[in-house]
Amino acid sequence: MKLLITLSLRNLFRQKRRNILLGIAIALGVTILVLANSFSQGISDIMFNKIMRWVTGQVTVRFNEKGRMNREIFRDKERVMALIKNTPGVLEADEGAGMFCRAIGNGKSDNIIIVGVNTSLEITEETKKELEDSFRLIEGGWKDLENPAINNPVIVSEEKARFLNVKKGDVIRVRFRNMFGQDQAARLTVSGIMKNDNIFMQPVVFLELRNAKLIFGYKPYETASLTLKVKDAVKNSAAIADSIHAKLKPGVAVIHALTARGDKSSVADVLGYRSDEESKKKLSALLKIKSGSVEAALKKDGVVIFNTLAGALKVKAGDEIKIGFARKFEETPAEKYLKVSAVAADNPELKGNVILVNDEKFYDIYYENLPKPAPEAFIPDKDGSWAGLVSPEWILLERTANTEEAKKKYIALGKKKWKGTTIDVSTMYETASDIMKLEGVLKLITLSAVMVLFFIILLGVVNTLRMTIRERTREIGTIRAIGMQKNDVRHIFILETFFLTLFASIAGIAAAYISMWLLSQITFKMSDNPMGMLLVNGHLYFLPTFTGIAGNVALIILIAVVTAYFPSRRAANLSPAKALGHFE
Repeated sequence: MKLLITLSLRNLFRQKRRNILLGIAIALGVTILVLANSFSQGISDIMFNKIMRWVTGQVTVRFNEKGRMNREIFRDKERVMALIKNTPGVLEADEGAGMFCRAIGNGKSDNIIIVGVNTSLEITEETKKELEDSFRLIEGGWKDLENPAINNPVIVSEEKARFLNVKKGDVIRVRFRNMFGQDQAARLTVSGIMKNDNIFMQPVVFLELRNAKLIFGYKPYETASLTLKVKDAVKNSAAIADSIHAKLKPGVAVIHALTARGDKSSVADVLGYRSDEESKKKLSALLKIKSGSVEAALKKDGVVIFNTLAGALKVKAGDEIKIGFARKFEETPAEKYLKVSAVAADNPELKGNVILVNDEKFYDIYYENLPKPAPEAFIPDKDGSWAGLVSPEWILLERTANTEEAKKKYIALGKKKWKGTTIDVSTMYETASDIMKLEGVLKLITLSAVMVLFFIILLGVVNTLRMTIRERTREIGTIRAIGMQKNDVRHIFILETFFLTLFASIAGIAAAYISMWLLSQITFKMSDNPMGMLLVNGHLYFLPTFTGIAGNVALIILIAVVTAYFPSRRAANLSPAKALGHFE
């Protein structure tokens, strides 16, 4: 093999002019392919790691109370945060809070998006650098958002500040409707101005998370969503999301309360019952009504108590009872009044005193006054008749694999009208899988165009080999006459093509890197153009990868070698006598 390699290299360099011209053509094709693939990879990196990374997080846990898309809230932040932080692979976890607002500056107004940012969060140096690269401050600093002497300090983009006619120290007045449908207003003070080439991030106004939650109406223990940074997101984000999803399986929602009417009182456990049609049919069969009616019991404000508790409180259908219970985050207990819709016979599976409340009414009480956990509270047997009928703490949505599935899931969410809080766990690659499709389409278009170019080039390879074989026919006859086998002759020509393509590809890769460096030095002023999202700091962004380049080069070499095989076999099949007698 060493002799064959030596001979093939000698022959390759012996015919310099012809091989140089063919090598230049191959190198040009490799250059275009590497440039195009690196650019499409760069677009994907910008979209995921410089936009989606900050907008949604690499893994996101979203909450929607009562299934309403505009009501993003979860009442027990620390409970979910504790589960997430213990998940292997999670590097950083933070709250997400944002709101669309109408902003009024100095004589001008425009729409903005207020985003809460936790400046006290400990972040890695890598994340810090990513933050500084994505949002370059030209005035002020991130720590200014923590300044208590400034009323709601914010950082705005240079373009938004210019449009609103404001500068550092000026006040921006904002109006918005919060998640509860209440009209709100606030005053923000410009403490910093940032430069951002991405037109889609220019409306973003950063406000310290604590102040943002206060303005939006969140309590300290509540959150809108949780965003996570994970280790090796491309490889691990889906597995980490699956792990978190498994940990978020809900239990039964229960309120352990003191129930009273007049001077009569008794401890009871308040449970919600599901109000979908299928659950109502099952409840109708289980409830043996003694006072009131099944129809009244199953209405949206339906309240059912059982015979023993009704006897202890001396109540019947139509009477009102009071429930009082300790709240998890508030010192003062909650008190609510319930009008009894029906009294049912005791059920052997519901041990103790149980009150059933329609889930729509139940969740209103449960979420707004999150009860303190009570180990002694009654929970129906998970294998019993009531297990699927009582209301869970929340509804955990199924995991989805791509954008299309996520859209269908949220369309279904709107139609089902869940009464409880829904929780959805997703990765940015799943919710924005169309971006990955775009990258794939760009690569496919590029590869198709380059393959056409290479088809033309490979015709040149075939013609070059035919000319070479024709010119070297007597040489072939000589080496065959002195004992070289057919396979060795064939291998020499194939190796010549292999080395020519390899050297040309290396040259093409070098040319591509030089071209990428030169193109990335050009500054583009596109701050008000959507195409600016394809830039980083006003420059084209290329992201070549070893696997991408190696794969493309391997494909090109394979095509060239396969193309060279047939002329090489023809040369190997020449008889020594006929080859030696050949004259040009």
